[in-house]
Amino acid sequence: MADFVRKKLQVFVSSTYTDLIVERQAAVSAILSAGHMPAGMELFTAGDESQMDVIKQWIDESDVFMLILGGRYGSLEPTSGKSYTHLEYEYAVATNKPLFACVINESMIDARVRVGGAAFIETTNGTKLTEFRSLVLTKLCRLWDDAKDIKIAVIETLAHIARREELVGWVRATEQTDSAVLLHEMARLSNENAKLRAESTKGSELAQFNGLTFSELKSLLDESGAIHSLLENRDELSRASSFYDFDNKDELILRGLIREYNRGVYGFSDEGRKFVNRCDFESLLERAS
Repeated sequence: MADFVRKKLQVFVSSTYTDLIVERQAAVSAILSAGHMPAGMELFTAGDESQMDVIKQWIDESDVFMLILGGRYGSLEPTSGKSYTHLEYEYAVATNKPLFACVINESMIDARVRVGGAAFIETTNGTKLTEFRSLVLTKLCRLWDDAKDIKIAVIETLAHIARREELVGWVRATEQTDSAVLLHEMARLSNENAKLRAESTKGSELAQFNGLTFSELKSLLDESGAIHSLLENRDELSRASSFYDFDNKDELILRGLIREYNRGVYGFSDEGRKFVNRCDFESLLERAS
């Protein structure tokens, strides 16, 4: 997989429409130039769901919410009495969607009206627009005089937001890790871990002598009196000590007994012999050496 995979963010663009056609086009152009994907009212199609339900789905599926606020409040949603643009913004805030806004400089509204007429100013819901504008100005926003300002704001803000690791975005299939390769690597690591676990437990398995503890083995060997015999024979114990380097005297004796039994020196009870025959002498001796 490449060291760097470029995420394409889906950016939902919210605004009134007829008075901000040029500004929306500027935002869309800047989003595309930055390598991301715009989404907005231009993509909506008629359906059985209410307009607001469709809008919420688009916002949910987008990575970033962008608002362009001009001099109009916009058409009202019948139930709430708020504009769709206002409701979209509130929904993005409520769902903790990464967002930013481009808000028109108030000084530019009159200039736009002189050029384009009443279509560029709110004549019905001025108070609601003022309240909405005040809300937007409390959060991340940039003021704009013309479309150029919006392009700059989009490019600079998205460059910052795109660094947020929690944003999933879209990634080209060719830039994704091959799932087969990933599964193979996971299987390899799993096998490697299994081997390491086996090696780490090998010592404890030998310490139990094929499932029986040291004390159980010692008890079986005691039945034949072999340990007592070895203790009585100091020369034998000393000779066994030369082959093994153990701090624990009982373990030294036990290993020495196993070694001597393998040479046929001592006799054991039937129970002791059955058990000792189950021991892996070579592994025990290798561990002791």
